[in-house]
Amino acid sequence: MKILFITLSNIGDAILALPVLSALKDNFPGAKIDVVVGPRPKEIFEKDPGVNRVFVYDKQTGLKTKMDFIRILRAQMYDLAVDMRTSLIPILIGAKKRSKLFSINKTRAIHKRSVHLNKLKELGIECRLRQNIFIDEEDRKSVAGLLEAKGVKEGDMVIGVSPSCRSLLKQWRTDGFIDVIKTLLNHGDFKIVLIGDSAQKNSSKKITDAIASENLIDLTGETDLNQLFALIERMKLLLTCDSAALHIACDLGVRVAAIFGPTDPGEYGPTGKDDVVIRKDLKCAPCKKPRCRFNHECMKDLSAQDVIEKLIHTVGHV
Repeated sequence: MKILFITLSNIGDAILALPVLSALKDNFPGAKIDVVVGPRPKEIFEKDPGVNRVFVYDKQTGLKTKMDFIRILRAQMYDLAVDMRTSLIPILIGAKKRSKLFSINKTRAIHKRSVHLNKLKELGIECRLRQNIFIDEEDRKSVAGLLEAKGVKEGDMVIGVSPSCRSLLKQWRTDGFIDVIKTLLNHGDFKIVLIGDSAQKNSSKKITDAIASENLIDLTGETDLNQLFALIERMKLLLTCDSAALHIACDLGVRVAAIFGPTDPGEYGPTGKDDVVIRKDLKCAPCKKPRCRFNHECMKDLSAQDVIEKLIHTVGHV
């Protein structure tokens, strides 16, 4: 059997859709499963032994390139296509069976992970709870060496902080992170590791410039995506905004303290029993809007003390 799994273009969204891929692996153990993915999240799948082939689809390409791409997929003669993008690809490639183009959701604020899994229920495919991210042993060794070089030993309590995200609307203040990290460093014997991609180095540099401590380690831009999985796996707790790092930690079973503003934690928040959501209780939030109609109070009015109070309680139970 040949299956095509079409996933989403952003890293966080692709992580949230991974339980669907896992369910396909579990229900069709002998199948060859190919993946269509955008350029940014392709690393998620390239080392996964359960994936036969990765097709990178760039929606910014021209019509001829897209038509050639469809012809390549059509030649594979897929028995089943499961599409997280709600695109016409499954129809255009002539898959014998495919997920529905549209699904009606009658439940308010259902988590996106459940929305994706509902596509399988419509096909009569069952799923089970498990870790979905594949981590290569070489990446674990690489991260262990990176941490050791920064003074982090096996057994040290590592708290991760992801102080930046791609969307400025979901971004909390850098000075707030500075105050929180200072408090954490005074609260216990932790190693605090800053994470993010190379485009987010500026925020992390502001933090390290403001805090001189051997227990604060900046690994922003120092890892690729697969190494980031192995790095987050080493953490006892991750403090983050609504970002890809949040969804990675949740999948790996790492405790999360998540700062939310305009987005809905009911749809995108952490799901672990010990996870916490930190947000300002405002009538306008979550607005789910691409632009704030007011003055971004959901983030600006969230104080460092608001975050610290929730975080210290969480850290004490790690």
